[in-house]
Amino acid sequence: MAPNSKKRHLPIPNRPENQDRNPKPGLAARQVAATVLARVIDDGRGLDGILETRHGPSGLKNLSPADNKLVRAIATTALRNRGMIDHCLNKLMSRKPPKNARHLLHTLHVAGAQILFMDVPDSAAVDLAVTSLSGNSRSERFASLGNAVLRKLSKTKEDLLGSLSSEEQARSNMPPWMWQQTRKSFGKDRAQKIAELHMLEPVIDLTVKSDPVSWAEKLGGTVLHGNSIRVPAKGNVDTWEGFEEGEWWVQDFAAHLPAHLLGDISGKSVIDLCAAPGGKTAQLINAGATVTALEAVRSRCDRLEENLTRLKLDAKIVNTDLFDWKPDQLFDAVLLDAPCSSTGTIRRHPDVQWSKSKDQIEELATLQFNMTTHAAGFLKPGGILVFSNCSLMRSEGEDLFAKINKGGFGLESQKLTPDDMFGLEECITGQGTARTLPSHMLNITPPRDNEIAPERMGGLDGFFAARFIRTDDELG
Repeated sequence: MAPNSKKRHLPIPNRPENQDRNPKPGLAARQVAATVLARVIDDGRGLDGILETRHGPSGLKNLSPADNKLVRAIATTALRNRGMIDHCLNKLMSRKPPKNARHLLHTLHVAGAQILFMDVPDSAAVDLAVTSLSGNSRSERFASLGNAVLRKLSKTKEDLLGSLSSEEQARSNMPPWMWQQTRKSFGKDRAQKIAELHMLEPVIDLTVKSDPVSWAEKLGGTVLHGNSIRVPAKGNVDTWEGFEEGEWWVQDFAAHLPAHLLGDISGKSVIDLCAAPGGKTAQLINAGATVTALEAVRSRCDRLEENLTRLKLDAKIVNTDLFDWKPDQLFDAVLLDAPCSSTGTIRRHPDVQWSKSKDQIEELATLQFNMTTHAAGFLKPGGILVFSNCSLMRSEGEDLFAKINKGGFGLESQKLTPDDMFGLEECITGQGTARTLPSHMLNITPPRDNEIAPERMGGLDGFFAARFIRTDDELG
């Protein structure tokens, strides 16, 4: 039942006669959740962007804060467990619905997520789904089907889920093309572990300005390496101690590594390309560098400025495309955390694997190559360039590095050592590049008296990073 992400979703008109009636509690949230799934699955849009009320579904801004949280919870759960929900629904239908029955499919997935994986009464999930189908002109003919399927799902869910082994459950939640590429890149056992970890939402990593031991104690967290701590606390991070004072920022430990690979940058000039939202920019400033932060998208530039203001850190911010920009002077170092497929962040953003396609990844790899070779022109001879991204795909990492490393671009690779990586030898490839995976750094013990599941404390975002030195050669 998983649709082709290239298709455009059809509008979902509400019947006028139902708009004037008093809606059932929770109905609007379920309807918006179905629309959100349509935007991700059929349009290939990112979940976070959709849930910003300025650009999200029209009904989103009218929801209460509690219902907004419910929409996110339903959508995230449905996307994280999409393959398993598909499996269960397919078992209960003698034949698949028409391909254009998009509203039906998304409504079933919204209800399926609640019945199978959420603490919501099954009867409410079924009733609200059937009401939503009955009130939609394109789906009202499927209301009886939806009612029958979801009631069966409620009664047989344990048997249906039990018909898949734990290994099959994890693999089912990864699109086939992504499973094949992940297995080819990292082997069957490692790919299986990655798929299993994608089913678990990780806890939060913070980068602190200073004194990580003290902040780990204050926030009930664990020191990782450098200025990075892992915090299993609950609630909104903007309510945690130190947020308003700008003492730390949210940043996965893997994302903490690329800036660290530049080495000692105190007193040096550094440009952070594609700088928003600003975590790496903050690292560079905090390390004593004079930083220029370049960001092409105006809205992201605004976010960068807001974050640096909260952190009480200063950088020269330039809102422009790096291909259109010429620096007044060359830099000692360049950090390029390039736009990518974000497949390394699926633990936190399960929409990524359903909103991205194989073709898009190849296009992104080409863009990254062009950006890296162009960025070499911003460096002084002998200067350092670190390229990174949060992708699991070899085409955006190891293969791209090999292409650049063939020469002719004024860049010479500099192999990473365990000292560059806080001793994490497992994260250094045979190329001398960095490759972090969700299956790395798993043995992290939860803080004492914390009820967090131990398996959620471990792991990293998937990241790739490589370090180059600018040679005296003319750029290709």
